[in-house]
Amino acid sequence: MSSLTITGVTKSFGTGPAATRAVDDVTLHVPHGSFTTVLGPSGCGKTTLLRLIAGFLVPDAGSIGFGDTTVAGDGVRPVPPQARHVGYVPQEGALFPHLDVAANIAFGLPSAARASRQGRDRVAEMLDLVELPAHFGVRRPDELSGGQQQRVALARSLAPQPAVVLLDEPFSSLDASLRGSTATAVRRALAATNTTALLVTHDQNEALSLADQVAVMRGGRLVQSAPPSQVYLSPSDPQVAEFVGRAVVLPGVATEARATCVLGEVVLSEAATGPVALMIRPEQVYVDLTHAEGVRGTVEEVSYYGHDCAVQVRLDDGTPVLARMAGVRHPAAGDVVHLRVTGLVRAYRPAGAL
Repeated sequence: MSSLTITGVTKSFGTGPAATRAVDDVTLHVPHGSFTTVLGPSGCGKTTLLRLIAGFLVPDAGSIGFGDTTVAGDGVRPVPPQARHVGYVPQEGALFPHLDVAANIAFGLPSAARASRQGRDRVAEMLDLVELPAHFGVRRPDELSGGQQQRVALARSLAPQPAVVLLDEPFSSLDASLRGSTATAVRRALAATNTTALLVTHDQNEALSLADQVAVMRGGRLVQSAPPSQVYLSPSDPQVAEFVGRAVVLPGVATEARATCVLGEVVLSEAATGPVALMIRPEQVYVDLTHAEGVRGTVEEVSYYGHDCAVQVRLDDGTPVLARMAGVRHPAAGDVVHLRVTGLVRAYRPAGAL
């Protein structure tokens, strides 16, 4: 196992004016034994970045290193994928249909070890690691559920003890409940082996709940890299705030520790002065159902999820505001409510301001 370091990596497709820069000057460090998620919308460059790390693509500029070894860039001849000692888990698992589970897991081991006692012990160890019963070893891939197939794919990638494991949206085809349990099992398996891992995803909940570090990409660039709580509570800009976990972004005027906006006075997480853009999480918007305290508005829509609900409110001045509240008691469309902000609010200097 080793760390992963990406420095100034750029990759374009096409030539001339029609060229598309899929990855643009990305620098990222994944410490040894840690789990990083690369989060971004479709087309932001995250899968291209993964393919560059795996060696399926060669960067136009910059370097990629595993530990102290540079595998691409800096004038070195690119190390081919098969020599990078990387475990790769694709979206669909891509198990060999003609091999049983044990043979799939053993495939990455040296040929001499596959049929040996050592190889059989390694397969049994990997099945236990990904929380599958030992008797699953004789099953064919088509006898497994989608989540079980993904666990076998991870076991196959971990069996040869790779330097880094790369996961390309491996849970995207699973239903919601299976997705959560499979992702948690995969995270436990990686932690148990102290494996350096990088997962690309467009699912915010997945990125925040699994990772030690979340790297947010937009338009080919890395716009923030930080622990999940920091990305959520202190996003680098309003666009990250709106993408990661949703946010209410309102114009306001700041005076040191406080600011005013259409939702009244708020307390800032950092002092600021003058015009600002205020980032307010929906769960910070308190919906008062019984007292006329706060700013008045009318409920337009309620999305109920059981444990909580999202409430879309239109203020009397026409401003739309999204609130999130517990699902035990909630308003209905057409109800008049009053809103106020709780907790600390992040302020940003508006675009174009000096």
